[in-house]
Amino acid sequence: MINWKKAEFADYIKVIFKDGTSISGMGDGISLAEDFDDEEYAMDTFFIASENGTIAIDMAEIEDIIL
Repeated sequence: MINWKKAEFADYIKVIFKDGTSISGMGDGISLAEDFDDEEYAMDTFFIASENGTIAIDMAEIEDIIL
């Protein structure tokens, strides 16, 4: 089970997606679907800071997070 509270601002994480791919970086926060004004983009979102900038990830696509 993913510990979202620890992952949210962790110094190093590896996000593993349901399709088997992964990305590494730092936890950069969480926004819930209700936080978005535009329904098209309303999804529970996990943010990760990587060397390529901040990436928004639909939390439904995440299989696991390794801290």
